Amino acid sequence: MRHTALLMATILWGSTALAGGNRATAQGPSEQFATAEAMRVVPQGATITDTTCKSIDVGFSSRYQCTITYSP
Repeated sequence: MRHTALLMATILWGSTALAGGNRATAQGPSEQFATAEAMRVVPQGATITDTTCKSIDVGFSSRYQCTITYSP
């Protein structure tokens, strides 16, 4: 149960960035923030080929999840 609470706190307030398969995804309170967080895990020298963002409703507010596709 504690793990679930921690995960929810991360989703609501923190940011997470994951990279793999030539894609990096992050969440944040704005599109700009989520995009910047995703760019942090893109390998140096990679070429960004696409950026997409979607809004995620959480309670009474919205968060954004942005995915950056890149080529090595």
